[in-house]
Amino acid sequence: MASDQMTTAHFPIGYEFENEEVKKIIKVRETSVAYLLSAGDVLFANEILEAVRKEVDEKGITAAPIIAESFRQCYQTVRKQHIIRNELEPRGLTLDTYYQAHQRLVQAVVMMIDNALKGGNPRTELIIAGFGESCCSVFSIVNPGDLFCHDAIGFAAVGSGGPHAVYSLIESGYKKSMDAKTVYELVKKAKHRSEVAPGVGRGTEIISVPEVKHV
Repeated sequence: MASDQMTTAHFPIGYEFENEEVKKIIKVRETSVAYLLSAGDVLFANEILEAVRKEVDEKGITAAPIIAESFRQCYQTVRKQHIIRNELEPRGLTLDTYYQAHQRLVQAVVMMIDNALKGGNPRTELIIAGFGESCCSVFSIVNPGDLFCHDAIGFAAVGSGGPHAVYSLIESGYKKSMDAKTVYELVKKAKHRSEVAPGVGRGTEIISVPEVKHV
């Protein structure tokens, strides 16, 4: 797993700054071998992480695929909560009263709210990686909270530098059967290639599982 150390946060406008103390590769819980990697708004990602951790603790979840599904659900829930606070509550509406009054509202307002509910983008993408019952799994979550399993190809990349990293791995001939040392070098190369994209920092953190940190 590799990430830059560029922190992006919106409060209320967007800021970007490199900060090695703001982690972008985070172990979900010590009781599981599942990690969160985030690109985009770190505040939104952390809000989702805390909701998932609460569910993991309450239900005793340990398998990465089940944790990934929890991230998908919490992504959608947190996204919806922000849209309600920004688009509905200032108009004196809840989601229920909005749908009840749908036909009576000004159509321009209805279109604005519907567009927000359908396409409102929190500018955050996630990767969940870890072990299930017997094998390692990799998942990505993108707006509006769709979940993709990448086990067939064995890798995923998100954020503005994601396409560059993916092309690097493809061109390098990455295969799931490669040994750990080779994969490490290919992932390191892919991270450096992603730095040509705007918003990708030059600082690098790489973690292997079992957890070995490389900076």
